[in-house]
Amino acid sequence: MTIDIPPPASWGIAMTAHEPTQLLLANVGWHLGTGASEVHVYLDDPQDPAAPLLDGLERVHVTRCDGAHWRQVAPSGRRPPTHRRRQGLNANHALGRCKVDWLVHLDADEFLVQDRPLGEEMAAVRALDCELYFPVAERMYLPGPQTTIWDGVFRTCTRALIRRGDGIDTQRVIYGDQADCLDFGVLGHSAGKCAVPRGADFRLGIHWAFRGEGRQRAERFRSTAARLLHFDGLTPLQWWAKLRRYTEYDPADFNIAAQRQAQIDRAAKAGAIPGGREALHAELKEIGPAAQARLRAFGLLYEVPFDPAPVLSRVLGQVPDFSVEAFDAELRRRLPERTAGLP
Repeated sequence: MTIDIPPPASWGIAMTAHEPTQLLLANVGWHLGTGASEVHVYLDDPQDPAAPLLDGLERVHVTRCDGAHWRQVAPSGRRPPTHRRRQGLNANHALGRCKVDWLVHLDADEFLVQDRPLGEEMAAVRALDCELYFPVAERMYLPGPQTTIWDGVFRTCTRALIRRGDGIDTQRVIYGDQADCLDFGVLGHSAGKCAVPRGADFRLGIHWAFRGEGRQRAERFRSTAARLLHFDGLTPLQWWAKLRRYTEYDPADFNIAAQRQAQIDRAAKAGAIPGGREALHAELKEIGPAAQARLRAFGLLYEVPFDPAPVLSRVLGQVPDFSVEAFDAELRRRLPERTAGLP
């Protein structure tokens, strides 16, 4: 049998974002510098101050999500009420106009890291006629002061590891009292993200893809070349603001995941106690030596540091200010109502 090795596939990312400029530049610059041929950025705020900076970057396609955009993209002709719906519509808008072989939908706080070239894996997986799935690892803080928004280690999810139906609550065995706040071992999402090939009948969802006109989930291949690093709260302030955002939605429009609701409930109690927020953040988001050793024993700790600065310096010609103070100041400027009263 003759085996043909296809040339590497081209790929790009699409994201909908309303985030501090530092984070937008970091995400765009990182993916351009690690292999992306296109980056599609949909600015949820059409007056986003990051727009001129992004407009000046090659291979970056910026869409300001104003009324005209939603009249074109949304079935209702109006801006959808939830960020998830806006993300899904924009991801498929990008899929319809991109020129790359594969497109990935990401959030601004998610970064693909590669053990080997992603384009080579995509070229091979194309023959399987499926989506390419990226498992997630979630950033955890180490005890002590945070120097930059990237500090910490990563906790991997247990979605593919746990055998179920044996009567043992594996999550609680591993994570103890935190289990109710976790989705397969992570606070954010355990679903990961995916890439789909252009020119087929795939449609991008938030975490996975669909085939055809219905809601039939696409078959998937788990990437062995890349994983997704998720910074679920680049600073404590951003995490608190994210939890607050979930409480602002109408339940008829948005179903909050069980682990998020548990976090929200605990956050409400913590906010009524002096120092309660800081204590809860330390409990759920920090990982000390003993907890690190335990997760390491289970194979649930990814300890490769993430520092995008060298890539950004090469791609952007500059490195934004990634200090906690600068990030939080920008976050408060952008979202004054959502960050009001938060430490």
